Amino acid sequence: MHSFHILPRLCGAVLACLATTLVAAAAQDLPAGVDPATGYRMDHYRAPTPDTLPGGTVADYAMVEQATKDGSYQLIDVYAKGVKADPATGEWTVVEKREHIPTSIWLPGPGFGKLDAAQEAYFRRNLEAVTKGDKARGLLFYCMSDCWHSWNAAHRAIEWGYSHVAWYPLGTDGWREHGGAFVEVTPVNFLGSGS
Repeated sequence: MHSFHILPRLCGAVLACLATTLVAAAAQDLPAGVDPATGYRMDHYRAPTPDTLPGGTVADYAMVEQATKDGSYQLIDVYAKGVKADPATGEWTVVEKREHIPTSIWLPGPGFGKLDAAQEAYFRRNLEAVTKGDKARGLLFYCMSDCWHSWNAAHRAIEWGYSHVAWYPLGTDGWREHGGAFVEVTPVNFLGSGS
């Protein structure tokens, strides 16, 4: 009779051990520098980035160049330095000039480790707009080399169910090194969408 009382405790201990093992295994799959509690890089965004994007594709110059020609991916620049949105109008003040890879849209800010409600809504709304609700539509995120903003944004899109996500870790620096052309782009209004 005593064994019936031990069984629930034993099952609880086994489940707790299994949960701890699964959390530890998931944390091991994350690249170095990623906060295991959140799954994102939370600070020091200008630092060497990993070679992988779990659940996504790491793009090279040829892949990005092809996307600018055939539209297989919507290029999204997430560079956030030197820009600030007006809370009343949603228009961005751009303090620092930024060059973009052709066919890109510019969504500043979704690559921070933690987004506030307005930043998250901005990113979700614009991903919905550029994909027209098709979560299989190709999305390719970039910033510049050694910039975690683009990794975080790509990772976030994957977590939100987008299935065809790529990340160009060399960003505009790699594009420039290969002699790629640049275009001017205005950031998508913070209160609107890119549609």
